[in-house]
Amino acid sequence: MIKLLWKKGLQFIAKDNKDHEIVVDTDITTGGFEQGFAPMDLVLVALAGCMSMDIVAILGKKGGKITNFTAELEGNRSENHPKKYNKIIMKFQCEGEYKKKDLLRAFELSRDKYCSVSATLRDSPEIEYII
Repeated sequence: MIKLLWKKGLQFIAKDNKDHEIVVDTDITTGGFEQGFAPMDLVLVALAGCMSMDIVAILGKKGGKITNFTAELEGNRSENHPKKYNKIIMKFQCEGEYKKKDLLRAFELSRDKYCSVSATLRDSPEIEYII
């Protein structure tokens, strides 16, 4: 479960069930303080984290020795509300000793089978609202 606690303006603290915290915020021009992640950026963080963990874990199981791994994501958003992502561009960089085919297979497995964030974005869930 995620709990969002209002702090000030449009700034919130997000807490998970293990008491980890992150600041959720927005631009000063829209009522925030620019002291945390914007909600849409957190979508990219979730996708990058999920796929990166999968890829690194799968490569490790295949005997790869990773010395550096980076994921860079950029989201192109609609200019009109709700300003959703129309396209997400993911760039992965992996350094170390591994077989290129293993890296490609790890990526495919994450994208197509294991990454729950990718699957959620691909097939929208039913959302129930309680007010």
